[in-house]
Parts: sequence; structure tokens; C-alpha cells
Amino acid sequence: MELEQYLQHRTAFCIGENAVHCELYEYSADAPTIIFLPGIGTYCELYGEMLYKLSQKGFNVIGIDPLGHGYSGGARGHYTVEQMCEAVSDVLDVLQQRYKGPFGVYGYSIGALLAVAAAAADERLSAVLCGTLLVPDLAPDFTYRMGWNWTWASSLFLPGFKLPLKSFVDFEQLLKGHPAAEEINRDPLIVFDYPLKTLSSLFNHHCQIVNNEYEFDAAILHGDRDEVLPVSYSKRVMEYCNQPMELMVMERQGHMVPFLKPDLVVCLAAQWFESKFIKEMASAVL
Repeated sequence: MELEQYLQHRTAFCIGENAVHCELYEYSADAPTIIFLPGIGTYCELYGEMLYKLSQKGFNVIGIDPLGHGYSGGARGHYTVEQMCEAVSDVLDVLQQRYKGPFGVYGYSIGALLAVAAAAADERLSAVLCGTLLVPDLAPDFTYRMGWNWTWASSLFLPGFKLPLKSFVDFEQLLKGHPAAEEINRDPLIVFDYPLKTLSSLFNHHCQIVNNEYEFDAAILHGDRDEVLPVSYSKRVMEYCNQPMELMVMERQGHMVPFLKPDLVVCLAAQWFESKFIKEMASAVL
């Protein structure tokens, strides 16, 4: 994927007893900090180009490999939403020793669900950008709801039973035309099989933003040709949730835009975070 030119700028380290793997692209000690949570099955190294370029826009950017993913510790594919919220808070504890904030989080795909959950659990996160946002309280259609209900019921009896990732996400098809399309299936760090307990935690998670409004700013970044969730779903999410959110639609873009058009994501994400952080810092001065 020709990432070496970007990865050489990262500093990698692990945090906590679960050895949560982090990759930091530092801009300066005074700059705002963005935590990145990757999409399902993947890990932050794969997003090296986007993370480095985002840091060059004036942010400290730190990617987190979810528990059991990439270089993080834990059984492969095993985590719950609650455990990931704790991991993000642990990372924030460490970051606060070096950076004074403000702090934001950018979650891509399933990472967006985790980002919203983390921000609801930790008030230090003042801005949340979602690269599409799945809200399990609001199923895209009846088929999704039936599948999620089956996952929940099955996990009660067979929590460790694993389902193949390709049953709900096909990386090779989504990345068609990108060099990673062929390489990704040979990557030993990709999680290709998920235990029912993890899937049940994700797809039956009650998002707190449905019934509550938090202090953090939030936005959804969504391609109008997304193959996983249509833009119309994001519009339904915004109407369904109490939490105010903005919607930024990327024209002629699909679900895998962080891989296929990283410069576009960097531009939009940087502009949005900058506008929110400037507002926060100005309020702090007053």
C-alpha cells in the first residue's frame, strides 16, 4: 500500500494492561488532539496516509487499534463497546499528561459507533466526527433488525462462535481498483472472523445520543454512493437522535473513502475539527 513514507512519522506505543496499541502523529504540544478509531476488521496502520496528512493540518493525531485487532493485545476480534470506551479513556489519561487539549475523536464506519459511545462516556472529548454512523437503535431495515436480534440471542448460548467478516463486509469488493484490494486478504492482522459476543455488543448497543443531548459537537461524513449505508440513513439518524449533528455529504464517494480519497477526508475533517476547536478555545479564554 506504499505507506512507508507516512508511517516513518509515527510513534507507536501501548497503553494499559490490555496493551492497547497506539500510533501517534505529533504536530506540537500546543495543538489540538484527534483520536482515530478504525473500521471493522482493520487497524490504524492501514490509515497511515490519512492520519499523517491530517496531522499536518495542525493536529496531534493518534490512532488506536481496538482490543484484539492489529497490534493490540487480547483475543482476536474480542471486545465490547464498554471495553473500548474504557480504552479510549485510558488513552486520554496518557494524552493529557502531554497535551492540554482540546480533544476530539474521529471514528470511521463501526469506529463511529465507538466514537460516539466514548464521547458520551468521557466529557473530555468535545468533538465527534463520524465516517458514517450506525445507530443500532435505528435499524436500516427489517432484515438488519432480524439479523441483530439473531446475533444477540445466539451470543447468549455461543458467545465465542465466530462469523466470517465477509458475511457482512467484503473488503475486496469495496476496495475494487485499489492496491489494497488484493493485499488485504493476505494481511494476518486483519480480523476476518468475529465472535458473536463482539457482534452482539456492537449491533445491539443502545446509543446514549438517542435520548440524551451532550455538550460535544458531532457531525456525520457520508459519501452519496456509500455501498454499506445510504445517505438517507444518516438523515434518519439525525432526526431520530436527540444529539444535534451536522451532515457533510461527499459527492460521488463510496464507503471506503479514507482509503480511496484520503486527501478529501483530510480536507473536510480538518476544516470541521478546526472550526469546533477554535470555538472551544475561544470560549475557554472568555
